[in-house]
Amino acid sequence: MPPLSLDQLIADYCDQNAYSQRLFKRAQEVLPGGNTRTGVFVNPFPIYADQGEGVYIDDVDGNRRLDFVNNATALILGHAHPAVSDALRERINSGTAFFGPTQLEIEWAELLRERVPSLEHLRFCSSGTESVGNALRVARAFTGRQKIAKFEGAYHGIDDPALISYVPPVTPDLGPEDAPHSVLSSAGLAPATAENVLVLPFNNARACEHLIRQHAEELACVIIDPLSTAAGMVLPDLEFLTLLRDVTRELGILLIFDEIVSFRMTSGGTQAAYNITPDLTCLAKVIAGGTPAGAFGGRKDVMALYDPTSGSPAIPQSGTYNGNPLVAIAGLMTLKTMDSDAYRHIDSLTEYIAAGLKDAFKCADIPATIVTAGSLFRIYFLDYTPANYRQAAQDSSEKHRWLYFYLLNHGIVIRQGGCVSLPMTSKHADDLINCVREGLRVWPY
Repeated sequence: MPPLSLDQLIADYCDQNAYSQRLFKRAQEVLPGGNTRTGVFVNPFPIYADQGEGVYIDDVDGNRRLDFVNNATALILGHAHPAVSDALRERINSGTAFFGPTQLEIEWAELLRERVPSLEHLRFCSSGTESVGNALRVARAFTGRQKIAKFEGAYHGIDDPALISYVPPVTPDLGPEDAPHSVLSSAGLAPATAENVLVLPFNNARACEHLIRQHAEELACVIIDPLSTAAGMVLPDLEFLTLLRDVTRELGILLIFDEIVSFRMTSGGTQAAYNITPDLTCLAKVIAGGTPAGAFGGRKDVMALYDPTSGSPAIPQSGTYNGNPLVAIAGLMTLKTMDSDAYRHIDSLTEYIAAGLKDAFKCADIPATIVTAGSLFRIYFLDYTPANYRQAAQDSSEKHRWLYFYLLNHGIVIRQGGCVSLPMTSKHADDLINCVREGLRVWPY
């Protein structure tokens, strides 16, 4: 079969999604860029969703697609799971938000603490960005230090410190690999922001220890996404994580795990998988069952700075919809549904997908590496497994763009990788694997 060019795929995409294209033009009249979520933008235009059911998502043009993105990994139960949908419908009839707490908020917090023992005390918020912002603030308040450390390429939301060295272009401006420079990754950031953020190299234990010790008197915390998901999904070495825990504990620096994505890895997140206990943890996505919520927590003595029972708290934290009964019931039902059997199912299915994809690329003689972590998988068009951001950044964005449009045109949604949801079966896994095999027959690269 003759190769199929990317231009041909995009032309087919436009033909299949004419109404989405019209909606995008309409959206641009009121929304800069046509939406309010940069990550969902696709050139020439994004697909507009209509509804989701189980493993499928239907768009406004009537196309049904198998969804391996699941709203950026958040929908571990898939779309409109009855356990969540039924509970939400019932809850709506009893009120959606109150100027006061509810019992559901307590039950949700108790279940999270049961799953994640390091969460001695926790508080809720309305997004992952808020979760990280609150964790960084309490780390500064507790330690009396101002500087934070994060890892090159990592994404921790859109607060100013989080947008330092967020997937920066790999140029000489990044500095040495073992001592990265702090790079402003957004317009509108004050230069002083970069001065208060130490950037560390992922998976380089020796370099991290040197940099942390060098800045110990200034550092309030080290924040890490243990799977470095924004960098593409880079698995951590246990020695590296252990070193981080040991040196931060020794120097009185708080270790923060951003488990907003990586909480999918096990019922207790990556901290359970690697047996590392952070001082603070940030959560969102999966814990909220498809609703907008986040949580942060950890050591009781640190979280005590939010306690108002003895007067004004050292740190005020509020939000009109924090812990509201809608997000609480959605989170509760999701966590209750995801028992040990559920995790075994999605994890084993992910390994099945990875094996099938590896074989497909091998048979087509196309260099590729598949990385998995629990129910997450990532495709790299590389002949090695990346160990840090700069290695992961060598991946081919054009090849991913081709595969994205080919699969989309044939009824499957992934990005550079994807995730498995609970309703998926081996049939859905085979649908993906076989579609990739067919696509590689017309691979143009």
